[in-house]
Amino acid sequence: MTVDVQSTKPNRLALITAVIALFVGLVILLLAAGVSSATDVSLEQQPTAVTTSRVKIQSSFETPVNIFGLIESPKSTDLAFDVGGQLIDITVDEGDVVTKGQVVAKLDSDRLSARLLELNASLKRANADLTLAQLSNSRTKTLVDKKLESAQRLDEANASESVSRAQVAEIKAAINSVNVERSKTTLTAPFDGIVNSRTVDEGSVVSAGAPLLGITSAELYQARFAVPADIIDQFAQGEPVLIRVGDNDVAGTISQLLPVRNRQTRTVDILVTLNDNSRVRPGDMAVLSGLRTHNKRGSWLPIDSLSNGLRGLWRVFVLPEGNGSSIQARIVEVIYTDGTNAFVRGALSDGELFITNGTHKLAPGQMVSVKQGEVPGALK
Repeated sequence: MTVDVQSTKPNRLALITAVIALFVGLVILLLAAGVSSATDVSLEQQPTAVTTSRVKIQSSFETPVNIFGLIESPKSTDLAFDVGGQLIDITVDEGDVVTKGQVVAKLDSDRLSARLLELNASLKRANADLTLAQLSNSRTKTLVDKKLESAQRLDEANASESVSRAQVAEIKAAINSVNVERSKTTLTAPFDGIVNSRTVDEGSVVSAGAPLLGITSAELYQARFAVPADIIDQFAQGEPVLIRVGDNDVAGTISQLLPVRNRQTRTVDILVTLNDNSRVRPGDMAVLSGLRTHNKRGSWLPIDSLSNGLRGLWRVFVLPEGNGSSIQARIVEVIYTDGTNAFVRGALSDGELFITNGTHKLAPGQMVSVKQGEVPGALK
């Protein structure tokens, strides 16, 4: 058998070339993988840049308290007649301004006028009887002195004069009573103010005490607040305050701190006299702001510095050795939050550096660095 040596040589050369090419490719791949791993390790070893602040421990903290109250007029009344009768005139309407002593309504007083005429006639007759009794008594006394009449007759004359005097006094008292009744048929405004309601019209027959008109004083309005006992000491009589009525801030002055505590609510009423009536009305809701002190030790932190912990607690990351060190997790309890900051207590020390945000990306032991240009300081 004859072997073709010339054809075998090229095949062997191609095989060797392929093996060499495969080896070179593997070496290149290994080198590339090594460079990539080195780069990843280098990136992982670079500290994460963070922002920090310092913990400021305090023995207590304050929270805002909104106290709700109502705007009211210092004087407000429903006017009514003290006697019953037919209403013949009402001189004001809702929204009208009235002054103290102004006549606002009248009742029919014809019956009382007729009664007064009758009593005046009776008084004239009683006065005539009194005059006759006085003359008779004087004459009887003269006759008794002359021994022409008995002493009994003088006693009778004296008694007759006394009866006449009593009748005159009785009729005068009746006249005064009728005059008082007549005066009550005229209704007047008890103070300067504004008519806020009218319930009847002319021709109506009203009973004694039935409300006809409502009047609100034109004086400066006041707001009444029921203040909790633990913050009442924040307010003092004569102190200027700012209250919220709707969308408006209204200035006023605390005019009264009532000395009596409500038995049910244990609150104390305070009255705030407003500086201006232009933007408020009686019955409006008002809000007075105060502060409540909580005697608990802790620190204010931004809520972005907190991350979820275990069993309802939270974690705060601190830098115990300053810039370029690994972080540690401290467990804290949130006592109060206003949506932006939280007052917490736990394993924090005064002056420690803590990370203010981005804590969800961090883990205990991670290397971090403080961003350039930052000056750590206390939150509050």
